[in-house]
Amino acid sequence: MEGRKVILIVDDTVINLTYAAEVLGDTYKVIPAKSGAKALELLEKINPDLILLDVEMPEMDGHETIQKIKSNPKTAGVPVIFLTAHSDKENELKGFQLGAVDFITKPFVPEITLARIATQIELSEYRNHLESMVLKKTKEVEAISLQAIMAIANTVDAKDVYTRKHSMRVAKYSREIAKRLGWSDEEVANLYNLALLHDIGKIGIPDDILNKPGRLTEEEFAIMKTHTTKGGDILKDITVIHNVAGGALYHHERYDGKGYMGGLAGEDIPMYARIVGIADAFDAMTSDRAYRKRLPEDVVREELHKGRYTQFDGMLVDIMLQLMDEGLDFPDE
Repeated sequence: MEGRKVILIVDDTVINLTYAAEVLGDTYKVIPAKSGAKALELLEKINPDLILLDVEMPEMDGHETIQKIKSNPKTAGVPVIFLTAHSDKENELKGFQLGAVDFITKPFVPEITLARIATQIELSEYRNHLESMVLKKTKEVEAISLQAIMAIANTVDAKDVYTRKHSMRVAKYSREIAKRLGWSDEEVANLYNLALLHDIGKIGIPDDILNKPGRLTEEEFAIMKTHTTKGGDILKDITVIHNVAGGALYHHERYDGKGYMGGLAGEDIPMYARIVGIADAFDAMTSDRAYRKRLPEDVVREELHKGRYTQFDGMLVDIMLQLMDEGLDFPDE
């Protein structure tokens, strides 16, 4: 019969395996295993809907077997019902603590066994369905959040006619640096979103300063510098992106402590801000600005070398130079 649920039965006694197969065979596809080791071997090849696991077995008992089952991400979600000839509180409590969903006492009553198995399979399917729905909704929310972040980043960039897609490029450079540092996928994705919003404080900077076709006066530069604190204030209540306010607040700090606005230095500057800082500076040097054309590649390399452990973390300078050697070719996303 096609489409039947699969039950893996683990018991060291042949008569028990035979009897279980007779009881369950009309309803389920039954796969026997005479030991915990054999069960683990089979689980590398099959994906059962439920496991019936004898507690008392030689060499590897049920408790050790379930621990190995639950420690494997591939099999951790498979419901396990313990089979036992000795029903006592301590034994059952230990089984539940190890991840069992139910106990069946041997010799088992067919009708009760079938009912308990059916219930646990139904609950497992319901749980899996809920997890699938939650995952789907989570991805939808993440997609909507990213679209909102992109809209905000584009709004910021649109204020400055010379920095079209600046935030996107900074985010891409930051992401690539983080990958080279061995960050996890989750950390890299978070940094990417953080970097997209690093300049959000420019929303509060007057357009005549932001787009001035020449060098800023000291007074104008003092106003421009406030985009970091304005950004930090705008983002301070955002929790979905970790450290996003710090990305806006600290990305103009310098490794030698001569940056703004907090005057942080060295390791006191959060790594995410150091990364965004060098990505931001790199994009500034390689883009046309109101007061100058983009710098030649050799000049950019020279500026990065000059900035080692003064403006930038030296380790990040090495990574950025390596990225330059590789071409920094990031396709549109």
